[in-house]
Amino acid sequence: MSGEEKKRMIFLEETDSTNLALRRLAAQGAEDGTALWAARQTAGRGRLGRSFSSPEGGLYFSLLLRQSEDPARDLRLTPAAAVAASKAVERVCSLRCGVKWPNDLLCGGKKLCGILCESFFARGTHWVVLGIGINVNTAAFPPELREIAVSVRQLTGRETPLPALAEALDEELRAAVAAARLDDPALLADYRARCVSTGRRVLLLRGGESRAAFVLGINDDYSLRVRLADGSVEDLSSGEISLRDDGERIRRKKIEIAR
Repeated sequence: MSGEEKKRMIFLEETDSTNLALRRLAAQGAEDGTALWAARQTAGRGRLGRSFSSPEGGLYFSLLLRQSEDPARDLRLTPAAAVAASKAVERVCSLRCGVKWPNDLLCGGKKLCGILCESFFARGTHWVVLGIGINVNTAAFPPELREIAVSVRQLTGRETPLPALAEALDEELRAAVAAARLDDPALLADYRARCVSTGRRVLLLRGGESRAAFVLGINDDYSLRVRLADGSVEDLSSGEISLRDDGERIRRKKIEIAR
C-alpha cells in the first residue's frame, strides 16, 4: 500500500456505523477513496434496513467513492466487494469462503461477512459508500445468531490481527473497485468461481413472499438467472435468496483451509 493510501485509511475504536461516519466526513469535504475502519459499531446496519450485529472482535470497514459517470457501473461494486472480502480473508486468515448471491460470505453454512453499498449526495457530489463487516475474533454470538453466524476465530481456533486484515481488505477492495469499473472479465470469473448459489435450490425472498427456484448461474451483469417452479426463467438484478438444504452441503464443499 502506498503512503498516500495509508493516510486515507482512518481508524476509530468505536462509531455508530462506518458507513454513516464516512457520510459525515464526505459532508465535511473528505476526498474520493477515503477508507475508515472500526473495532466496534453501536448502530451497524445491514441490507433492507436491518440491524447488523457489531460486537468487539469484528472488522467494520467502509470505503468512500465518487459515483461513476455511468451509475449503472456501480451496481458491480457490491459483488466486487464480496470478491475483495473473500480474498482478504483467504490471504490473512488462510480461510476460503463462498459467496452467496449477491454479497454474503459463507463458511461452514454460516454467515461470516455482510456488505452494504449505499449512495448519497453531499457537497454537490454523488457518492457511493461500500461497507463491509467481517466476523473475525468474536468468540461467541447471542443465541439468536448462533445458528446463522460464524467468526474466523471459531473456524480456525486462532485470533487474527485486525489491522493486518484491514490493510489487506483495503488493498483488495481498491483493486476490485478498479476492476469493476473497467468491467474486467477476470472479476466476473472470480465471482462466479466463489459463488455457492449456482446449481442450488433457493427461495426468492421479496415483499414478504417467497418462491422456490433453481439457480442456473450468474449473468455477465452479475444478475442471478433462476428457473422457477413453473419452468420459466427469470433474471434477478436485486433481491435476496435463501439457500435450501445448504448447511451440511456447504460445510462439506465450501469451507477449506487454503494451502
